[in-house]
This record gives sequence, structure tokens and C-alpha cells, in this order.
Amino acid sequence: MRRPAQVRFLNVGWGDAHLIRLPSGAVTLIDGGDGIAGPDRDHPLSWMDREGVSRLDWMILTHIHEDHLNGLLDVARRRQVARAVLPYELPPLPFALPDAADGLTAGAARVLRMLAAYEELVRLLREQGTDIRWRSAYGSAGHAVLWEEEDCALAHLYPWAGDPQPGLDALREAVREDGQSFESRLAALEAFFSLSNDDSSVYRLASAADPAGGVLFGGDQVIAGWERLLRRADLRSKVWKVPHHGLEDAFQAGILSAIAPEHGVIPICLDRSLPLRENWDRIQASSDAVLHLTGSCAPGDSVRLADGPIEVWIGG
Repeated sequence: MRRPAQVRFLNVGWGDAHLIRLPSGAVTLIDGGDGIAGPDRDHPLSWMDREGVSRLDWMILTHIHEDHLNGLLDVARRRQVARAVLPYELPPLPFALPDAADGLTAGAARVLRMLAAYEELVRLLREQGTDIRWRSAYGSAGHAVLWEEEDCALAHLYPWAGDPQPGLDALREAVREDGQSFESRLAALEAFFSLSNDDSSVYRLASAADPAGGVLFGGDQVIAGWERLLRRADLRSKVWKVPHHGLEDAFQAGILSAIAPEHGVIPICLDRSLPLRENWDRIQASSDAVLHLTGSCAPGDSVRLADGPIEVWIGG
């Protein structure tokens, strides 16, 4: 009997780290969490150690935020990565953090640290010979599939060519050379932090043997992006990785109804979930979906959510 593909949603606290393991043994990591170690949270490297996985076949970053990016840096420092799909190449910034630190706002300094970490990830991958691809290579209906194995395929659904990327636009505004003030550049940098969510990728893993049994990886994409995506695609899936930790800017009843999952997985630690649960209860009331928190699963433990051609687990 053919072994199923497996999806593992790791508990990395407030952050995303999701693994796909195919029957061949090939492993894809989508996001890496914030890289912070702790007894109550996992790390992609810890999972790789437990499973005896020495290399990644694919590394994917949905967007540039610490709680998705930093754990990938840890992996790139210690493991071989064959291929990586990253959001975009950064425009050259007109100033660097050490040179401008005295005049930076806290928000702009944080963004520059994130961008420096992203550039370090690109450098580490290039140094080890990783095949780096910008996600724009998968930006249309005819070119959305990253890989296929037997009857399983992983496709990039958003953003495609022509879709807005406000975060990238903010970075381009920050580097615009027309005599704009330092303060204007800082404002554009600060705007990138929240707008990076609008730039987030959405991926879907599907099996031809069970077309309705797919897994939708929502990154941190916000409502406007979901509405745009739903106008061009049927997103119904058995499991939905709820975007942006279940916050209201990304998780609403209408989107849940359109995707119609049996299971929704929210990547969040238990303590930070408490203020959000009343809103989740209202959203869930109009759906048959069962919501699961990654923070409910201790490192090394696992709970199976779905079986079939694609098995889905929280933890690993």
C-alpha cells in the first residue's frame, strides 16, 4: 500500500513552521518560526534531528516577518537546502542600520533588522549552492506548481502577477531617489512591517486521489487578499492553516465559510490565544470546522487531524 504524504504543523510559539514529507522522503519546510528555543516550543531543526533528516529539498518563506523567517536562518546555517522559494529580491536600501541607528524610530529599526536577516538568509543559501527562486516564477495559473510527486502537488496561489504587494511597494518608496526626506524614508520603512502581511504567499498541497482533501497554507495573508483569491479560485480544503494567528484582519466567518475546512490550524501559543477565543467562537459558530492550536501540542508530541493520501498532524 502506498504511504501517504504527511503535513506537520509544529508548535513554535507565536509563529509558523510547517513541514511536508513525501513518500519518497523529500521534505519541504514552509516558514521556520522565530527561532527562539524553549521547553514549551519546538523548532524545525529539532524535528529534523528527531526524524533523522539531514537536508531540506525545499525551503519556503511566505513573507518577511521574524516569526516566519528567523528559524529558517537556523536551518540554513546547519543543514543543506536544495531549493528555496523566497518572496522577492530586496531593493538596495539607501542606509544601513549601523549608520542610521541614532536617527531611527523603533519601528524602522525593527524593519531594518528583519531585512538584514532576510539578506543573511539569501547569502547563506547562495554560499551553500541552494537553487534560489523568487516566487514570481510561480505567479500564474500555468506556472503555479512548485513540485509534483506521484499524485501530490504543491502550488503557489498568491500573490500572482498583477496582484498588489503593498509591502514591496513601501520598500521601493523608501529607496526612491528624488530628494525625499529622511523622515519620509523612515515612514515608508515603518509601513512595511504591517504591509508585509499583505504580501504573504498562500500555498496549497493537493492530491489527485482526493481533490477535496487538500491543505491550504495561509501564511499571514489578510482579508483583502483572500477576497481577491476567492474570486479566481476554489479554495475548499480539508485543512486550512488559519492566517496571521487567527487575528481579525485575516480570519473572518465569510472566508472560513468559503474554504469550508474540516479543520482549522491556528499557529499560536496558548497564553496569547486567550484574548482571541471569544472572537473565534463567533466565527466558528457558522461553520462545522474544528479549530486546533499548535500551542496545545508539546514538542515531540503529535495529534493526527486527517488521514487519506495526505495525513495531517499537529506536532511531530
